[in-house]
Amino acid sequence: MENTNQTKLAYEIAHALNDMKSINFHLTLTKKYSEEFLRVQLDTALKKPDHEISKSRAAYYNYLVRLHGK
Repeated sequence: MENTNQTKLAYEIAHALNDMKSINFHLTLTKKYSEEFLRVQLDTALKKPDHEISKSRAAYYNYLVRLHGK
C-alpha cells in the first residue's frame, strides 16, 4: 500500500472511531496490516451496539486487530 493511501486510511479509521488522539497508532496499523483486514475489523467495531462495548469503540477495534492480526 502506498504511503499516502496508508495515511488516508489511518485518518479515516481514527475519524470513524472518534479517536484522533491515537492517529500515530492507526498509522502504525496501516503499515503492518492490509487495508482489507483493517476495514473488516473497523466494520465489526462500528456494527457492535453501544451497550455491548465496555470501554470505547476504538478500544474494541484495537482488541479485534490484536485478536485477529498475525
